[in-house]
Amino acid sequence: MATNENECIVKNLYMNEGSIESIRYFECRKSLMEMLRDRGYNVCQSEITLSLNEYRQRFGAVPKPESLGVCVSLNSNPSNKVQVVFTGTEDIRKKTMTDIYGQIVDKERLSRLILIVQSNMTAFARRELENCPYKVEIIKLNDLVVNVTKHVLQPKFEVLTADEKQEVLKKYKIGEKQLPHMLRTDAIASYFGLERGQVLKISHSGEMFNSLVTYRCVV
Repeated sequence: MATNENECIVKNLYMNEGSIESIRYFECRKSLMEMLRDRGYNVCQSEITLSLNEYRQRFGAVPKPESLGVCVSLNSNPSNKVQVVFTGTEDIRKKTMTDIYGQIVDKERLSRLILIVQSNMTAFARRELENCPYKVEIIKLNDLVVNVTKHVLQPKFEVLTADEKQEVLKKYKIGEKQLPHMLRTDAIASYFGLERGQVLKISHSGEMFNSLVTYRCVV
């Protein structure tokens, strides 16, 4: 009985402070901002440290998905921008894509569009994506509830540049295909938005060993 009472108290507190759905969006948006920062985009620290109360003051207790989007520039090339759009709970149709294109801030300098989805996409909508002049990436909302790189047991990840990749191949006197593989669908590869041929440096540390560095090539 006590357990049920405690659960009710917790639920009531959440409902008094705002919708539980807003908490889910809050966690997802925080992970998104961390992900963009880790990909090398110019993300303000205040966006990452935004508290739940500040978030609710800004977006409301029941936030509209379209209000959560963001457009940021790459630190190494400010003219290279990414636009992130949160879609709603209804199926994504061709008209939905037209509405999404309307949310794009800087079409001229956009190099990537990220859709945070929580519903199905029709074949007509997918066909519409094929006509986009920039890279389109689709991420499920639930995959951002937790930042997969921040688990206590996760090692440190670094995406190598093309030159750094060649240095590794030269150092070990191997070809790209001889490196251990990582699928593009892997959660870590998706987090960093890695393409085929990119190499990830993985640094392990812990009680079992002082340090261990491995590499994975995305296939």
